[in-house]
Amino acid sequence: MCGIIGALCDHDVQDELLGSLRRMEYRGYDSAGVCMLNGGSFQQAKAPGKLSNLERKLADRPLSGRIGIGHTRWATHGEPTIINAHPHISSSVALVHNGIIENHHELRTRLSAQGCTFVSQTDTEVLPHLLEQKIRQQELLDAWREMLAELEGAYAIAAIIRSLPGSLWFARKGSPLLVGRSAHGVYVASDALALAGLVDEVMYIDDHEWGRLTLEGIELYDLSGKPVDREWEPLPVAAHDAEKGGFPHYMLKEIHEQPAVLRRILRQYVREGGEIMFEHASFLHEKPLPKRIVMVACGTSYHAALTARYWLERYLKVPVEVDIASEYRYRDPVIGQSTLLVVLSQSGETADTLEVLRMFKQHTPENDALALCNVPSSSLAREADGLIELLAGPEIGVASTKAYMAQLAVLALLTLFMARRAGVMPEGSLSEHLAGLERAAAAMEGLLADTSAVRRAAEQFADVRGALYLGRGPCYPMALEGALKLKEISYLHAEGYAAGEMKHGPIALIDGQLPVVVIAPRQYHLEKVISNLHEVQARGARIILIVDMPETGRSANAACVLRVPEGDYFSTPLLVCIPLQLLAYEVACMLGTDVDQPRNLAKSVTVE
Repeated sequence: MCGIIGALCDHDVQDELLGSLRRMEYRGYDSAGVCMLNGGSFQQAKAPGKLSNLERKLADRPLSGRIGIGHTRWATHGEPTIINAHPHISSSVALVHNGIIENHHELRTRLSAQGCTFVSQTDTEVLPHLLEQKIRQQELLDAWREMLAELEGAYAIAAIIRSLPGSLWFARKGSPLLVGRSAHGVYVASDALALAGLVDEVMYIDDHEWGRLTLEGIELYDLSGKPVDREWEPLPVAAHDAEKGGFPHYMLKEIHEQPAVLRRILRQYVREGGEIMFEHASFLHEKPLPKRIVMVACGTSYHAALTARYWLERYLKVPVEVDIASEYRYRDPVIGQSTLLVVLSQSGETADTLEVLRMFKQHTPENDALALCNVPSSSLAREADGLIELLAGPEIGVASTKAYMAQLAVLALLTLFMARRAGVMPEGSLSEHLAGLERAAAAMEGLLADTSAVRRAAEQFADVRGALYLGRGPCYPMALEGALKLKEISYLHAEGYAAGEMKHGPIALIDGQLPVVVIAPRQYHLEKVISNLHEVQARGARIILIVDMPETGRSANAACVLRVPEGDYFSTPLLVCIPLQLLAYEVACMLGTDVDQPRNLAKSVTVE
């Protein structure tokens, strides 16, 4: 969740540290800081709130030095204040950290008894004091390894040591970290975007690895101290990937990129003649089909999985279980043989989802795990048995849009592929569904060309306390996702419900001040949803109807009607994405919230 950057160069690094932190703002944060080592002294600046507050400080009193570290913090221990902001410093160590040190209280108590003085409320502050204590007792490599051995929890660490101005230290367990190099310097970061425009090559650090960077090269070790040899790779992103491209917000830009993303997915995975191929998940082609599928994810990815359950069960006739990752890992799930695990994560670094994958592989190594992920270099992608890359490109807006649509598109192709292998879908039906997905890309462009109806619908939310979203079948998870989007960026309370469940409680909320978004495409139990619509209309609710039918009497009493082109069983949810996302966006803009960086949220949730 936090952003980490460290730099050691043949030139001053302050501007590069700030530029990298700026490119990681999308991850979510509430304070920021930098520390540089120059002439044997640490110089630091920290500020709560937006990175612009730190930039103003540094404009007035710039720092200098050829080695430094920077951090954007998402608070876990202690409020977002200057004192709690990273970096944290002892007399000889400056350090930034992402993750949670679970035994920090025990370490703090012991270190305090030995004379260390703590000034913050954070778990991180124990790290520089613990390392400094060990440096006094032994060689630095041994001290660093022994410090890591005492830590419980998750961490990505970057550190500089006063006595070694030519070394940038790092370690990883459970939180993402990579290093990079160019002709003029070496870097450590929590995100490849942080290094865009700075480096030519990167190296991804695996769990339980640590080391140090110098201008001469890298020393990399495992937790036992054994050297690790790994190749450098080209940097997978460019600096322009993190630009807005003329749009007022990243979120709007990414909504508009969805037709191109869908076409990219179809070009990559659908061969001439309609054959679907997943080259980085060969076991799907080679092994028997599973007798059971378990899908695990968090947040928006969870909603995509819920939609796919309807598709997979309809055609494969095998049980499909969909779980929230943070719940799945803390119960004793019955997995069994011939079970396929599908883990979904935009970033591939979602802590709970990663731990589910590891638990699954540890307990049933004979089963296969498939990752659906937007970052092929991520931990999830590297540790799963196979990968279907989402191909959405970097998603900067915290509220996921194009990565969610990409998950739906990839899951639709996965369902079609498995149905074909199972012999339950004729070639003609497969071709029709693939053609429907192709048409959906053009239909999305039409929806995005004229958004005036969505802007009018947003006006229904100007004076309300919340909203209700209703849908049936695969549009029930769409209702969950639409409500989540509204909550995330407008801060209005919203709930998604199965339309048939509305009478079992939520109907008590309905009055003239409650907008109710009804998702009612022809494909998914239209008549039943219309019956539910009449029930809420009779109680005076403001109806925003999303429908793919021509004008009929059904919509006569709706406050607003948002029409989408008619799709088929697989393409309809992809089309419904557009008005749901645009509605949340327009409401947020109307209310004046921070669309791209909503409060308290982080793009990549790398702590439990």
